Amino acid sequence: MSSQLCFRIAVLITLALMSVPAAAGLQAGQPAGDFLIVQESGGLSLHKEMFMFPVTISDEYDGAQTEAVFQISAKHRIFNSRFYFAYTQISFWQAYDHEHSAPFRETNYNPEIFYRVKHMPFHSGYVGADIGFEHESNGQRVPISRSWNLLYLSPYFAHGNLLVHLKLRYRIPEDEKDSPDDSVGDDNPDITDYLGYNDLNVYFRPFKNHSVHLMVRGNISKGNGGMSLAYSIPVPKSKRSSISFRFSHGYGESMVDYKRSLTRFGIGIMFDR
Repeated sequence: MSSQLCFRIAVLITLALMSVPAAAGLQAGQPAGDFLIVQESGGLSLHKEMFMFPVTISDEYDGAQTEAVFQISAKHRIFNSRFYFAYTQISFWQAYDHEHSAPFRETNYNPEIFYRVKHMPFHSGYVGADIGFEHESNGQRVPISRSWNLLYLSPYFAHGNLLVHLKLRYRIPEDEKDSPDDSVGDDNPDITDYLGYNDLNVYFRPFKNHSVHLMVRGNISKGNGGMSLAYSIPVPKSKRSSISFRFSHGYGESMVDYKRSLTRFGIGIMFDR
């Protein structure tokens, strides 16, 4: 079954969920567990993980082996509706490369707008979904400019200390470039060959306030993909900060490196989960 067909089927299922009344006892806006990324909160709230890894090591990319990596991410509910605007930014900073003035090697910008389906009880937990549009780019000029526009469906299941979050995406086609140096046209026509059409995120809390996050993505038909695994331990006397250890391997770590398989180890602070 193709990814495009899976996407269409998942959309139909989600639309069906939208038409089903909430079960008795489930209040509008009631959080699905305490995983902040799927809570139906008003105002400004967490969207994806926020972290600062002052030390990461990878000897497979250009520049100094050690760099800092940090991500900020938030969403805002629009006029108390079920629509949200979200923004995520991740930066790769060569903070220790003083010989070249410690430049930012890469920054990816990711605004999106989505509709959050009202979640409902399912097997002692909750199911819900987001339907949205997003843009991601690195804000660079040719030849290192990278970008894509996506439609996505993101269903999730939350139960106690477990959250399973699947993102199915469809890339909106772009015109081909007349020449590689042309600023108009598709900068990365083969990006789905490496990043595929879906991300699977599994969040699990094995002990009190400890957290494990596994992300897997890829294109099975091309044999390409990527994964990351993070383990976070709470900082004493802090409700929203954790010491985090992270390992990642494969394609798609950043837009500029989407077709390079990289391995990275990092340690830092997870500000919210």
